[in-house]
Amino acid sequence: MKNLKVSMKLIVSFLIVIVLAIVVGLFGIFGMMQIDNAGDAMYTQQTQPLTTLAEAREYFQRLRVQIRNVIIATGDLAALASIEEDVRQREEAFLTLMTDYKSTIKVEESLILFDETLTAFAEYQAGMQQILAGARAGESVATLHTLMMTTIGSSADYVADTLTQLMFIRVAQAADINDSNTALFHTMLIIIIIVIVVACAIALLFAFYISGLISKPLNLLNTFLKRASATGDIVLSPEESSLINRYSEIKDEVGQCINATNKFVSTINEIACELQSVSEGDLTIDVTVLSEKDILGISLQRMIDSLNEMFGEIRGSTEQVTAGSKQIADGAQMLAQGSVEQAASIQELSSSITEIAQKTKDNAKMAHDAATLAETIKKSAEKGNNQMNEMTSSVKEINLASQSISKIIKVIDDIAFQTNILALNAAVEAARAGQHGKGFAVVAEEVRSLAAKSAEAASDTSALIQDSMEKAEFGARIADETAASLNEIVAGINESSLIVTEIANSSEAQSSGIVEVNAGIDQVATVVQQNSATAEESAASAEELSGQADMLQQLISQFKIKA
Repeated sequence: MKNLKVSMKLIVSFLIVIVLAIVVGLFGIFGMMQIDNAGDAMYTQQTQPLTTLAEAREYFQRLRVQIRNVIIATGDLAALASIEEDVRQREEAFLTLMTDYKSTIKVEESLILFDETLTAFAEYQAGMQQILAGARAGESVATLHTLMMTTIGSSADYVADTLTQLMFIRVAQAADINDSNTALFHTMLIIIIIVIVVACAIALLFAFYISGLISKPLNLLNTFLKRASATGDIVLSPEESSLINRYSEIKDEVGQCINATNKFVSTINEIACELQSVSEGDLTIDVTVLSEKDILGISLQRMIDSLNEMFGEIRGSTEQVTAGSKQIADGAQMLAQGSVEQAASIQELSSSITEIAQKTKDNAKMAHDAATLAETIKKSAEKGNNQMNEMTSSVKEINLASQSISKIIKVIDDIAFQTNILALNAAVEAARAGQHGKGFAVVAEEVRSLAAKSAEAASDTSALIQDSMEKAEFGARIADETAASLNEIVAGINESSLIVTEIANSSEAQSSGIVEVNAGIDQVATVVQQNSATAEESAASAEELSGQADMLQQLISQFKIKA
């Protein structure tokens, strides 16, 4: 019964109720048939015989009336013939009814009484024939009346009495049968009530049994689904698991529903476990898709594939960001270190240029002194004709001064060479500084130009001084020729004075240029220091970015993704 389908269970239940109804109906029909049979028996065995007996008694009473008519019609043959014919018909009818009644007699007492009744009726018939014969013979009414009273009176009374007794016996029998019918009715009523109660009890028990087979699993399923929909709790307790396993063995629709629900819950639990694995960072799981209509499985598989693709791209981007940030950090660190070194170099360069500026000032002063000395030599040369002795000493002094000037010119030449090198270094640094070093590059170019001019002037001056020294030495040997050469000496001194003046002017201009170069180098130093600070900040930011990238990579590495 458990494994029948619900429809079959309902059909079987209704069939059992129908069978019980049929049983109750059959018992009712049987009882009604019994009561009908008892009614038929009452009618055929009691009521109809009583009717027959009553009709027979009625005919007999009419016969007794006809006796009086016979006596009254004495001598009237026609009337007597009619009365005789009526008496004959009534006698035949009486005897026919009595014969019919005899077939219904079941009691010996009634049968004896019936025979006595017929015997008395036969005597009554014989007396009736005598009276008819006397009436046709014309005997007197008194004689006929006396004959009636003496011959047939007792027979007639006896027949009437026996007929009444027979009726009483039938009535008593009918009362007995009625009591039997009442008892039968009560018995059948009790039996039908018992059958109805038993049928109702069986139907109720079967209904409770069937409803239990259907409602208990449905109640369990309903409770579980309500809890799952309200709280999301799909974990089965041991008792629920035991009941579901027991109900799932039933082969009806409810058992199939329980079994399908159990499988569905198992599938949901598997998906929950897979989601738990995903939440813990494991993206390498493979989702089992039940069919092309498995929305949960397909959605979960798509989510895992999307997460694998996304985290794979994030991991690749993170590695690139990490490598790039490290490169940026290294480059920024190198830039910061280079900026610091450059600032130090510029500081040294500024110090060197300051020293060069000081030496240039000294050179300008010495050049001015040389110009003054040249002027004095000019004046002395003009007096040379009168001061030949003084000329010798002056030549010696000129020789000494020329040697000093040669040294100074050499220093100037060295300064020009260093200035040229410094200008080249400044141009290189200006090129490294880029946009910010354009002004410094112009200044460096001017400084290099001045250095070149200073070098050229120093070279020329050195050549002239060397020539003057040679001439002074030669003049010492050929003092006699001094006078002739005085004019040339004056001219040379004039030219030397102009050159020295030009050197002095160039030295002053060089000093001013070096001051401007120094200011530009100070500005470049400020920019380089700012660049150094910016580079250090960039290096710190790059380091921070690299640390964040490493942290992001560590976070991403917690997720296991497919290859």
